[in-house]
Amino acid sequence: MRRRLPRASARLSILLGALCACTQAGYQNVTHPGFGDAEYKDDLAQCRRENSAVVTTQGYDMQSRVTVDEAKAAACMSARGWQKAGA
Repeated sequence: MRRRLPRASARLSILLGALCACTQAGYQNVTHPGFGDAEYKDDLAQCRRENSAVVTTQGYDMQSRVTVDEAKAAACMSARGWQKAGA
């Protein structure tokens, strides 16, 4: 015998899903108030790319990995006007 979710639980799940999908971005740009999530993601990718380095280790096999200086990337984002929303 299969159990079904009560209607109240199903409605609550739908409501919570809708609210989570509509949450505001966690960052705002103080120099460009019209910027949104897309611009934030673009700037973050650029800042991380500018402050990354490829580290190669040689041994039995050669391995490469990318490291990001997160402190410098955060400073880059601040320089571009990004700060936590509500700060």
